[in-house]
Amino acid sequence: MSKNRKLKELTLKRIGENELSRKKLLEEIRKQSNISDKTLNEILMSFLKEGKIYITGYDFNVYDGIKRIQSIKSDGIVFGVIKTDPLDIGLLINQLESDDSEKVKEASHRLKIIFRGKIDEIKNQDSPEDVNLKSPTLLFNKIIYYLNTQPQDQKIVLRNKLAWSLSSEEGSTDLLKNLINYIKSQNE
Repeated sequence: MSKNRKLKELTLKRIGENELSRKKLLEEIRKQSNISDKTLNEILMSFLKEGKIYITGYDFNVYDGIKRIQSIKSDGIVFGVIKTDPLDIGLLINQLESDDSEKVKEASHRLKIIFRGKIDEIKNQDSPEDVNLKSPTLLFNKIIYYLNTQPQDQKIVLRNKLAWSLSSEEGSTDLLKNLINYIKSQNE
């Protein structure tokens, strides 16, 4: 196994264990392997391009108490792993009904990132014109609203289909197209 591949696996493992800022990630990896700033940046950018990780927030502790911040340090960017297993996505969908507003906000944020990725995948294909892909956030909100207005048995079926359609499983993109068209036809 090449050194770069080992570094990629180690980086993904560390981010998967806990969301980390670039600075903390570099510290963690350097405990086990010698890695340069440029190599870590290259690995992180490749993971972002591939849709394996996403930016979850920013750690302002990198400024060491400076009050007036005029520049953005890349060391403060916090990364998380995008989990595209249907079970993980189903759990996120379930969290949308939580009483904890922070859980709802975080689950919604993660689901929208996954949803935008799937919409981009559909856009890169020959997509049917009847699927309106101009506003992924609005489309996502409509799907969630429709799902929440259904009787419990129908809600469970739709939730499972949505979780599967947002996953990286075979046929998931076609299922998402069909789900969008179905919900659109129900709203007409």
